[in-house]
Amino acid sequence: MSQPSVVEVAVPVPIDETFDYALEEGARAEPGARVLVPHGGRRVVGVVIATKSGEEARARGPLRRVLQVLDDEPVLPAALLAAVLRAAHDALCPPGVALAAAVPPGTAPRPGTRVTLLPAGMRALERGELRGTLARVLWALGKRPRSESELRARFPAAVPALARLERLGLVSRAAGTDPPRVRARSERVYRVAPGVDLARAKLDLARAPKRLELLLALGSVPAPARSSPALRALVEAGLVLCEERELSRATHVEPLTHTADAPELTAHQRSALAEISAAIEAGRHTQFLLYGITGSGKTEVYQRAAEVALARGRGSIILVPEISLTHQVVDRFRARFGEQVAVLHSGLSGGERFDQWRAIREGRVPIAIGARSAVFAPYEDLGLIAIDEEHDGAYKSEEGFRYHARDVARLRAERASCPLVLGSATPDVTTAWRCAHGEIERLTLPERVASRPLPTVEIVDLGAERARGGRRGMLSRALREALAETLAAGRQAILFLNRRGFAGRVYCFACGFAIHCRHCDVSLVYHAGEGPRRPHDPLEGELRCHYCGYREDPVDTCPSCGSREGGMQGFGTERLLEELVAAYPGARIGRLDRDTSARKGAQRQILTAFHRGEIDVLIGTQMVAKGHDVPGVTLVGVVMADLGLHFPDFRAGERTFQLLTQVAGRAGRGDDPGKVVIQTFLPQHYAVALARTHDYPRFYREEIARRRPHGWPPFRELVQLALAGRRAQAVEHAAHALAGLAKTVPCDDAGEAVEVLGPAPAPLSRIRDEFRWQLLLLGAREPVRRVATELARQARGPGFAGVTLRLDANPLQML
Repeated sequence: MSQPSVVEVAVPVPIDETFDYALEEGARAEPGARVLVPHGGRRVVGVVIATKSGEEARARGPLRRVLQVLDDEPVLPAALLAAVLRAAHDALCPPGVALAAAVPPGTAPRPGTRVTLLPAGMRALERGELRGTLARVLWALGKRPRSESELRARFPAAVPALARLERLGLVSRAAGTDPPRVRARSERVYRVAPGVDLARAKLDLARAPKRLELLLALGSVPAPARSSPALRALVEAGLVLCEERELSRATHVEPLTHTADAPELTAHQRSALAEISAAIEAGRHTQFLLYGITGSGKTEVYQRAAEVALARGRGSIILVPEISLTHQVVDRFRARFGEQVAVLHSGLSGGERFDQWRAIREGRVPIAIGARSAVFAPYEDLGLIAIDEEHDGAYKSEEGFRYHARDVARLRAERASCPLVLGSATPDVTTAWRCAHGEIERLTLPERVASRPLPTVEIVDLGAERARGGRRGMLSRALREALAETLAAGRQAILFLNRRGFAGRVYCFACGFAIHCRHCDVSLVYHAGEGPRRPHDPLEGELRCHYCGYREDPVDTCPSCGSREGGMQGFGTERLLEELVAAYPGARIGRLDRDTSARKGAQRQILTAFHRGEIDVLIGTQMVAKGHDVPGVTLVGVVMADLGLHFPDFRAGERTFQLLTQVAGRAGRGDDPGKVVIQTFLPQHYAVALARTHDYPRFYREEIARRRPHGWPPFRELVQLALAGRRAQAVEHAAHALAGLAKTVPCDDAGEAVEVLGPAPAPLSRIRDEFRWQLLLLGAREPVRRVATELARQARGPGFAGVTLRLDANPLQML
C-alpha cells in the first residue's frame, strides 16, 4: 500500500482553518508530527493532524509542498492530539495555536537562513581584502556554512553587512532551518579501548609519561576527561575510545523536609480509593469529585491511586495549581516512587523541561506532576489524572490558547478510558453543580487525618474596631495578641495579604492627584525594595505598574500642583513586613510573593526555610494560601479579607470564600490546634461568614441562588469578546458594531436566544497603550459558540482595521 501523499496541517496562526500540503515522493509524516511548510509569504512549523490521498485534498490548484518533515515519530500521541483539537474547538481557539501550546517551546527546528561562503569570498579573504569583523565572519564561514541566527549571536555588528556581501558575490544566502533552541545535552566521555594490552602499552609509551599516566587513569567505564594533546594522541592511536553520553538536566533537589512513611488510611480514604481503583483496573472513564476538608489526606489518595495505575503499566498525571505547590507534592511522590516521577512546569529552564518531557514521551517516567501545562504530558497509555485544588483559577490559561486544564484533562481521560479525580475542599461551583446533576461521582473525606479538629476561626470587624478608637496599623488587636502568643510558644504563623508591594497608590492630599501608569489606566504601586524602608529617604524604591511593567522613580513633590503634602494609600506585603519587623524585633519573618520568588530557586529556598522552622512568620500572597502542609503552623491571619469582594465579577464571592477557607486550612495540621483570625470590613458578607464555619454546602446553595435569576454559569455558557486597539474611537465603534451583528446571527432550531451584555469599556479600559472594550454572550453551549465564531469571522473584515478581537469561552478574569 502506497503512503498517503497529502497531509492536513494546523499552522500556528490566528485562523480557524487547517491546510493541505503535498509530501515529497517517499516522504512520510504521521499525525502528531511537526512539519515545515510555506504559509503566506513565510515558512512556519505546523503539526500534521491527518493524512490523505491526493483525491481527498482540498485545493483549487496545485498543492504547496511540505518543505521538511521535522519529526520521525509523532511528538503528540494520537489520543493527546485528538483531545487538544477538541479542546481548541471548545475554547474557540485556532487549532494550530492550541497544538503549539501542547509541545514544549523551542524544541522544533526553526525556519532560518543559511549563509555559505562562495569561492569569490574565499579569494577575497586570502588576499586580505577584508579586515576586522567581516574577515572573522568569512573565516567562520570558511569552516562550514552557518545559520544567520548563529552569525547574529557571534558577530552582531556584521549582520547588516551580509546583504552587501551577497550582492558582491562573496556569500550566498538561502532558506534553511536553524537547530532547535532546546536540545538534548551531551558530553564527551572516554574509556580504554577493548582489547588493549596495558603491559605492552606501558612499553610503547615509556617515552610519553603524560600519555601513559592518562591511559592508566582511564578505566573501562566511560568517564569525562579534560581535552589535551595527550588525550587526543591516545584516541588517534586507538588506545582510548571517545563517545558521546547524554546528560540529564536533573530537577532533583533536597526535599523541603523529611517525608514520613505511608500512613494508614482512614475509613473514608479507603472507600474513596476503592472506587478510583476499580475504575483504573476496569479501564473505565469516570469523573470523581474528591470532596475533602483541608487536611483530610487527598494527596495520599492520589498517591495510592497512582500506585494502582503503575501496577497496570499505565501513566498518571497529577496537577497542582501553583508552582509553589509542586515542591511539596513532588517530594512526597519521589519519596515513594523515586526516579519514576517527572516534573513539568514553567519554572523549569527550557532544557530541564525538555528532558522531563522527553523522558515521558519515551516511556521512562510513568508519573508526571506539574502545574497547568502538565496536562499535555505525552503519555500513550494513561491510567489516572488527578487535579488537586480543582477550583483554582490558575488552571485557566489567560493568553494564547485559553484552555482550562480541567477541560483538557476530561477530554484526555475520556480517550484514555481512565478516571479523572477532581480534588478540593471548596469545589468550583460548576463542578459541584455537575456533581449534583449526576455527571460526576462524589467521594467524601469529611474529617482530618488523625481526627485533628479544624481550626477555630475568629472574625474581626475592622470597622467596629476603628470606631472604638483602635490603632490604625495593619493588624488588629486580636491578631497582634494571637501572633504574640504563637511566637512565645515557639510555633509558626502565616499572614495572608493578596496584594504585593508597599502601597497601592501614591496620592497628593493637596489636590487629589494620584500617579498613574503612562501606558495603562491604573495607579502605580510603590515598591520599597528588600529590607526595612528608610523613612528619611523619600526617593528610595520605585513605582511600578503591575500590568505592563512600567517603572519610574518616586518624587517628593506632586507632579500636578507641586505640593509636598503627598502620601500613600493602601498597603501590600512589603509594608506588612515592615510593620512586623518593627513590632516583633526578635521574630524571623519571611515574605513569599511574585517579587521575592522571581529569581530561579528563590521560591524553594523560602519554603524550605519555612518547613524547617527557620522562619517564624511567613507573609505572602495567594502563594501561601493553599496546599502547604507545615505541622508547626498554628496561626493563620488574613489581613484584609475584602480585597477580592470588590472586583466587578459575578465570581467574586466564590473566589473569596475559597481563598479564605483554603488559607484557614493551613493552620492546625500538626498536634497543636490551629487558630485563624480574619480581618474584614464586611463581616456579614456570606462569603466571609460561611468561611468562618467551613460550611461549603451552605455556601454552594447561597451562591447558586444568587446566580440563578441572572442565568450566570453554570446555568448558561458565557463567552467574552474583548476588543483592543490603539485608537479609542475605532475600538468603541467596533464594539458597538459587533453587538449589533450579534443580534442578527440566527439562533438554533429550538429558537433559544443568545443574550448580549454590553458593549462597555473593560474595567481596565487601557493596558499597554491599547484601549479596551468588551461584550458578553450568554446562552446555551452551541448557540453561544456559533454566535461568537460568526462575530470573529466578521471582525476580520475591513471595518475592523486596527482592532483585535479575543474570544474567551467561560472566562475567569473579565478585567
